[in-house]
Amino acid sequence: MRLAARTWSVLTLLTLLLAACTGPSQNTTGQPAGATQAPAAREGGTLRVASGGLPKVFHPYPEAQIYTTSHSDAWNLMGAGLISLDYNTLDFSVDPRTDMATELPRITNDGKTFTFTLRDGLKWSDGRPITVDDFTFGFENGSKEENDCICLDDIQHIVSFRTPDARTIEVTLDQKYARFLAYSFASGVSPVPKHVWEGKPWLDPGGNPELLKPTVVAGPYVPKEIGAEQHAYVRNTNWWGKKPVFDEIDLINTSPQTMVDSLRTRRVDWIEGLTNNQYRDAKALSNANVVEWTGATGSYRVVNFNLQRPVLSDKRVREALVRSINRLDLVQFEDGLAEPQYGLYPQNNTKWANNNVEKYDFDLSKARQLLQDAGYRLDGQTLRNASGQPVSLEILWPTSSPPRGREAQYLQQQWKQLGIDATVTALEFNAFVDREQRQKDFDVSMGSWAATLDADGVREQVRTKGAQNTPGYSNPRVDELLNAGQIEQDDAKRKQIYDEVQQIVVNDIPSFSTLTLRTFSVFDKNVQGVSPTKGGDIFRENNSQYLDWALAQ
Repeated sequence: MRLAARTWSVLTLLTLLLAACTGPSQNTTGQPAGATQAPAAREGGTLRVASGGLPKVFHPYPEAQIYTTSHSDAWNLMGAGLISLDYNTLDFSVDPRTDMATELPRITNDGKTFTFTLRDGLKWSDGRPITVDDFTFGFENGSKEENDCICLDDIQHIVSFRTPDARTIEVTLDQKYARFLAYSFASGVSPVPKHVWEGKPWLDPGGNPELLKPTVVAGPYVPKEIGAEQHAYVRNTNWWGKKPVFDEIDLINTSPQTMVDSLRTRRVDWIEGLTNNQYRDAKALSNANVVEWTGATGSYRVVNFNLQRPVLSDKRVREALVRSINRLDLVQFEDGLAEPQYGLYPQNNTKWANNNVEKYDFDLSKARQLLQDAGYRLDGQTLRNASGQPVSLEILWPTSSPPRGREAQYLQQQWKQLGIDATVTALEFNAFVDREQRQKDFDVSMGSWAATLDADGVREQVRTKGAQNTPGYSNPRVDELLNAGQIEQDDAKRKQIYDEVQQIVVNDIPSFSTLTLRTFSVFDKNVQGVSPTKGGDIFRENNSQYLDWALAQ
């Protein structure tokens, strides 16, 4: 289950949450396969959700080490935010069902100050009013470095957080940002019940029982039972938004091996996080409804090149390597649950994808010519450099992702046709990250990223010394454009900026985008009203869409 946790910046959330799995094709109308029609259903009942691991600590401003998908699930049920994302328009909006602000903020101070007006009648689950003091209390504690919130980078863009009156929140950022980014930073502060938390430790569950079982929350559901095997959430009778259809939502601890059986036996109504093989097993169930789509967000595969390696520092060599890869061949290693990706964003991110970038179509003859132009020669079946040394490469992949292992072996075979001796090394995930990201001790790595809605989501991957810049790529023009794109207010001009970023980076080939993974989720046919929007993640879309789901009569 991956519902929308809106207790910190939307941009942080989009960066951190990966699409769960992959799924089959989407039809040409853009309507996700498996979407159900408006329910002829009853109000009430219990939605039972298979969870791969239940949270033990609940915190509205979590530390990185306790943040998990299940933590996000829980806070989506219990939390609320000022504004939200509309995953049909791929932009910010206000949802009258769930959002605390009456409208999008008023922007002043040359685009740096954002003024929100709170709705009337906002209440905590204990019936006490939700006040501007609760927002201030959340900001003051969440912004402390010692509290190590996962949202800290975003909160630190806020230089002033004021509440001029009982319904007004005024947020001033450190500089003028592009509209999407500015809304993300400015709206990322959520309230914490000051009357409950004040005087209690921020991080210590021993002194603050709210961290183990929240009793006062702002969202549509409140915990009834928090156990090792199941968490039960019931309707918040003081919820001020749209009344939820379900009486109760239960998160049930389910091992990956038993998820399909849990749906078959109707112990649960909804599962995700399945492998491709499990997906096929689940789809075969007579009581299963598989919702499938490819949207603007999700996961995608890349081949990363270490630009510090002499052989890979030559663009002609990198182009030769990618010209020997046929993306359509790679689809089979994802069990057909993927489609080609050519640039820095999935093609279905229609707002930002540049579809005019070089695709580097499969062409072995051109690949061989590029290597010859770069000073390499083929000696029998061995490619040698100008000094006569044979060319060899090591390809790393994480054992947590078998498809990437199969793709690495495919690269090994393809590059052998160029005379390159490539070895494939499988590493446990943490060891893979250590060699690839920390030590930078690799030639080629099989990477995977989570796409975000906003164009600036690729910043850390392509800017000089970016935190996720695996290849060690540096291009001053790209850095200049990224800085410009971060502050440009006009989306049309921003589009031109990021189109140029994509053009330059794809031409430079520090990495090679290969596939966008399709997304799927599996429900019991008893669950009605599920219909993903084009954003690409059913559980983060349009602000708690689950409020409209129901159980069939």
